[in-house]
Amino acid sequence: MARGSPRPLEWSEAARLQLAGQVEYVASRGIVRADVVLERIERAAGFIERHPGIGTPGRRAGTREWPVKDSPLTLIYRISPKKIQVLAVVHQRQFFRSKGNE
Repeated sequence: MARGSPRPLEWSEAARLQLAGQVEYVASRGIVRADVVLERIERAAGFIERHPGIGTPGRRAGTREWPVKDSPLTLIYRISPKKIQVLAVVHQRQFFRSKGNE
């Protein structure tokens, strides 16, 4: 748990699988090296843990979204009284384009 946060950050199983797939996707296309994108995701997750309300309200009730700096990825998470849970790691073009006008 990061200093200043009363709640630990936890990754859902779906988010862990998406993380691996998205890192492989962006690295294989030369968008960002795998180690660089992982570092950026870890930094973003740490920031969310320290400042959970920082993300914008998500497209689904009760969720928040935080774009990973200098990458095409966004973390989707929710805040509960006991934890902060990362629900998804999405590629912005793939995810937001497919959602239409929701």
